[in-house]
Amino acid sequence: MGRGRAGTDFGPGFYTTSDLDAAAEWGSQLASKRSRRIAAVITAELERESLAALSLLSFARGDRMAEDFWSFVTHCRSGARHHGRHAPAGSLYDVVLGPVTAILSQRSCVPGTDQISFHTPAAEAVLNTLRWRFV
Repeated sequence: MGRGRAGTDFGPGFYTTSDLDAAAEWGSQLASKRSRRIAAVITAELERESLAALSLLSFARGDRMAEDFWSFVTHCRSGARHHGRHAPAGSLYDVVLGPVTAILSQRSCVPGTDQISFHTPAAEAVLNTLRWRFV
């Protein structure tokens, strides 16, 4: 895949959310920052089975004591282009999902939100099989 900005919560990748309202708000904010007039939100349904063959990392908690989550986010936000795995050649997770970080230094997350990021060609292949539609 190799696309996306470094310094993000889960590293460079294609980021999505299951929260339609959050997607619309974040899209509008990003469009405004980039002097674009309109933000678009697209939706797609993903079958669980399509994720079964992928390497998935999931964080259920983002509270202050969730050391595994915060150390991972800190690693990825440092600009690392890998996930620091102990797998061969430190390979990336295909998909990472978890809370959205609000303020890293305070270990706080945006309440009630999630992010699902896709990082590898295998994950991109799953995305390319989906039927997308504008909302």
